[in-house]
Amino acid sequence: MAGRYSLRTIWEDLALPELAYAFKLAVGPIKLAIAFAAVASICLAGYLLDRCTRTVVVTPDSVQRPVGQVGSVTLRGITELEVYLISPEQVSEFLDRYKGQAPGQGVFSTLWTFTAGRFNDASKQLFNLGRASFFSNMEYVFVNLWLCLRAMVWAVRFHPWYSVIFFTFSFVVLCFAGGAVCRCAALEYARNEKPGFFEAIEFAKGKFRSLISAPLLPAVLMLVPAALVLAAGMLAAVPWLGELLIGLLFGLLVLLGLAVVGMILGATAGGLLLFPAVAYEATTGRDAIGRAVSYVLNRPLWMLFYLFVAGLFGTFFYVLIRLVVYLVLKVVYGLLAGGMLLVSGNIDKLNRLWTGPALFSLMSQSSNAATGSESIGAFFIYLFFLILIGLLVAYIISYVFCASTIVYALVRKKVDGVAAEAVYVPLAYEHTKNNPKP
Repeated sequence: MAGRYSLRTIWEDLALPELAYAFKLAVGPIKLAIAFAAVASICLAGYLLDRCTRTVVVTPDSVQRPVGQVGSVTLRGITELEVYLISPEQVSEFLDRYKGQAPGQGVFSTLWTFTAGRFNDASKQLFNLGRASFFSNMEYVFVNLWLCLRAMVWAVRFHPWYSVIFFTFSFVVLCFAGGAVCRCAALEYARNEKPGFFEAIEFAKGKFRSLISAPLLPAVLMLVPAALVLAAGMLAAVPWLGELLIGLLFGLLVLLGLAVVGMILGATAGGLLLFPAVAYEATTGRDAIGRAVSYVLNRPLWMLFYLFVAGLFGTFFYVLIRLVVYLVLKVVYGLLAGGMLLVSGNIDKLNRLWTGPALFSLMSQSSNAATGSESIGAFFIYLFFLILIGLLVAYIISYVFCASTIVYALVRKKVDGVAAEAVYVPLAYEHTKNNPKP
């Protein structure tokens, strides 16, 4: 009995079925619709901003583009972004030399193209076990992730006003969508209830202040010690007095640096639990921060284990979805090609419309259309693939929020002993108070 009970307890602690359930939650139509609306809004905002300004300098086609190595990743200096990633000190020279020699690009389109390329390359390398080891493949994945983070730094550093507008809008949209998706996931996981689209939107609207303040408060608190260290650095430039102050206050500055690092680590570890805390408890942003940090500090190993397993499940299901989509598109392409061969004996028209799918690059470029009708047909195919890619990105966002909701419920149960079924549901009189009859 004791052996069976202990094995059962271990199985319950691992919570593998619960973490795998995140996939079912993530592909729910309401949650996917909310995430897709967020993705579409962010892309539309980026597109409109790019139409207003194309300030990213691009290397002219007639010039030999520099090639650089960042870790195990090879980059070609096509845009100022890649030049920055290869060698930041060469960006100013690059801008002075090539600015105005070729049509510029928008910041959003540059970031989108770069991050999509890094994501596809990392996906290919992750499953390339023939010529590389698993650890070298993982190193390649993390280098690509680091490059994507540095790309955001490039945008803020060289295009600050664009970045302020775009990233602020994206932050607000993702906070709103995250609250709505986490609320849907919490109700379905805890009570097997499936709220409607507008019900989830209404919850996010009512808790919008909490959803915004939960990630903002740690950032503001982090800025205080960082600003003090920055001010000390400005004082250090003062002759004679600066070096004395730095020497006398160096220990205090190290403590402030420790505070910054501690807040970064705490926000990184507990950040995924902020929106689920609001969704489960309908609490304030400050309370959500306290809960997230408390759970991470009390059960750090379980937290890391749950996140690791959820990441493995998410990667597996994403690859499975991509494989299914690829097979469907391959079959469609093959049947279309077969039909054209039976009628005309060639598939040149099909290749002008669509060159066929690839497993890690669904968006394939077609050749130049021969007629106006082919141009219209190619446009609608391109539009379909944009929607398809948007749905894949929406799935990733939905899965992250759904998995973090389950992780929150599991860690909360370990720390506070609260069952996953315990979720805030407004009472009838609260509905009446908030929505009085006319």
